[in-house]
Amino acid sequence: MVSIGLGSCSNKPALDNRIGFGLASKADANFWAAELGAEWYFDWGTKELSRSSKLEYWQTIRVNQDGYSPSKEKIIAITNKYRGYTWIIGNEPDNKYQDNTTPEKYAQIYHELFYLIKTNDPSAKIAIAGVSQPTPARLIYLDTVLQTYKNLYGEDMPIDWWNIHAYVLREEKDSWGADIPVGVQIDHGQLYEISHHGDLEIFQNNLINFRKWMKDNGYQQTPLVITEFGILLPGDFGFSPEFIADYLYKSSEWLINYQNEEIGYPEDENRIIQKFAWFSLSDPNFQDSNLANLNQSTLTLIGESFRLFSSINKD
Repeated sequence: MVSIGLGSCSNKPALDNRIGFGLASKADANFWAAELGAEWYFDWGTKELSRSSKLEYWQTIRVNQDGYSPSKEKIIAITNKYRGYTWIIGNEPDNKYQDNTTPEKYAQIYHELFYLIKTNDPSAKIAIAGVSQPTPARLIYLDTVLQTYKNLYGEDMPIDWWNIHAYVLREEKDSWGADIPVGVQIDHGQLYEISHHGDLEIFQNNLINFRKWMKDNGYQQTPLVITEFGILLPGDFGFSPEFIADYLYKSSEWLINYQNEEIGYPEDENRIIQKFAWFSLSDPNFQDSNLANLNQSTLTLIGESFRLFSSINKD
């Protein structure tokens, strides 16, 4: 077992560049970040480019039950040439519609990639995959990940960034929402109704409970990023552009300001969230929450709300 990984965990990740977005469609990230006042982004993939001092980018490795992508060779090539990136290992492995990986397998893949990246680039930071939402059913998934890791490798799982997706979705087999977590043997999780999808109180309480869970598992001293949050359901279900714009502003305002001395991150004035990224700049499958109209090169009403928020709260 190499010691370099745990040693690098003692170097705290930087807490600047809080406000970001997911880039789901091909677009000029620098242009849109300037329009929005965004400070960081990710695109569920990897890039071979030097780190930018103007716009922070996070690399993402996708996982599956058989392994991961891109290849080991490509990951090594990037880490050898481009230093200091944050690497997200997986995207919703708990979700059968995304990375669809059992918690036991995820723990093994994470271990391999953590030490692969850290060996080649000790300055890199590693973020655990964001599960679909911070609900009790997803915590069962993560409990199994942590326990499997400890059983297999004799140590607590080393994590530079905890990561979560912060949606409010129904957890029922073959229903709308996030289904039941992969590899978790339960009949159902949270049976949210469609009207709950944009409920700010549920959104907030789930994140507070997740930070409590992090503390209970020994990770209060680890920063927490939300790599996806927003409204996925369309206007036909009651989520108008005005509602979504208001939701973005109010949720972001809470994320950047909420502090809790009992469970917050001490290095960040006890805030519970250190960075967050709206879903998304533009996605053809979830157009109602788009920040930009790429065809017209204009911001949407939701994008205008993002820009207003960032202009007031940007570092």
